[in-house]
Amino acid sequence: MATSDNITITETGADGSEQEFEITTGKVEDLAADDQGFAEGAVEAMFDDGSTDHDAAYMDYDGDGRLDTAAADTDGDGVTDTVVADTDGDGKVDAAGVDADGDGNLDAMAFDTDGDGVVDATMTDTDGDGQMDEADIDGDGVTDYTLDADGLPTAEEISTNSVEFTVGEDGFPVEDAPTDEADAFADYAEQPAADYGVGADPAFVETPVDAGYAASPVEPSDTATTSDADAAAAEQQAHADAATDAQSAADDFVAQGDYAAAADARETAENEAYAAGDSSMLGSSDSADLDNAAYKQEQAEDYQAQQQEHIAEGDYEAAKEDAQNAGYATGDADYLAGGDDHTGQSDNDVYNLDNAVYDQKNAESSAADAEWYANAGMDDAAQSAADHADAYAASADDYASRADEDSYSYDADPSSAVETGGSYDAPDLDAGAYDAGTYDAGGYDAVDTGIDTSMPIDTSSSYDPSSDV
Repeated sequence: MATSDNITITETGADGSEQEFEITTGKVEDLAADDQGFAEGAVEAMFDDGSTDHDAAYMDYDGDGRLDTAAADTDGDGVTDTVVADTDGDGKVDAAGVDADGDGNLDAMAFDTDGDGVVDATMTDTDGDGQMDEADIDGDGVTDYTLDADGLPTAEEISTNSVEFTVGEDGFPVEDAPTDEADAFADYAEQPAADYGVGADPAFVETPVDAGYAASPVEPSDTATTSDADAAAAEQQAHADAATDAQSAADDFVAQGDYAAAADARETAENEAYAAGDSSMLGSSDSADLDNAAYKQEQAEDYQAQQQEHIAEGDYEAAKEDAQNAGYATGDADYLAGGDDHTGQSDNDVYNLDNAVYDQKNAESSAADAEWYANAGMDDAAQSAADHADAYAASADDYASRADEDSYSYDADPSSAVETGGSYDAPDLDAGAYDAGTYDAGGYDAVDTGIDTSMPIDTSSSYDPSSDV
């Protein structure tokens, strides 16, 4: 990944397992091309002076072959004091932490959870005990949660606020008493299917029993009770059926590659499953996952449009980078949605544009040789070099045309074709007084940054909540 100095460290887990990491130290220009984009963002976030001419330490924390973590001495005292990371694999910095008191633990962290380049949430260790104890999850500068003395929040505490925001081993409990409606959802959240996964506890659903006809005379009050139970059971079943239908629609949209429409259908499925008290019909990718997948698809489309523009301009190097980024975004989208792999087209484009770049550079080199020979009066050699330059240029254009979707020689990959732009309209459900809008499943946003807040960095610095992450 880099040509600068490397060292290897070994991290020992609580269970005694060991994992090795290679740390690369150097400037942005020392790194491989694929890592320079992240490194530039990392240096900007840590130093914020517009220059990439700073030494920093880089690491591939998740082992995917791409650098995703960086640390640096930002105040020039010779000790590392700031760490930043790309936690979702999109090549952009979205988390940052500093050790403000030099105790070797991160004291403040900031996160960009939606990829817009603005701080959305912060965590701080206010008492210097090495544990994050205050969190602002909406970026307004006001503490929203305080970690209590008992440690991590319970599933009920998290679920009553429809928010799960985990960082390493720290989390945020809910302080305020939940509303009655939230209490009802909290009971549901305590079941194994609290994250809308598969396998809800049947014991949670107390299905009313239809007593049928009694052998002895039935009092009017008993009849009314039985009728209410039957109505409640029918309503519950109607919601369960609606959830099943919506989840089936979401699955169909995912199979087509239409992740935006799938997100709409899945949100309806979550609402109906909540009303039914049964999440067993729900799939593994929730509406938040699918919304993120749709966003990644949009990013991929933007990169593909840029790729077309750069090919038209003859900038095959830039077009190749666009194709790589389109592949990354498409792969992220497929992973989040649990869909098929649609990265084949980007792989084809990268291959062809790589060859185009190679031949284009050879053409430039041969053209330079021709000019030199001509100036030296070596006409035959000059003509030969010029002929080679023309041949290389033609080959480069041919390879580039195979990555140009408007070209007749476009190297298309059928497996990458998706059907986007669909929509899901939930059918009308007559469920009595039930209001499907009282629970917004789309409000649930699970963020796992993968940052270990206890990582040892001996430093002293100051925390700036306006950090560029």
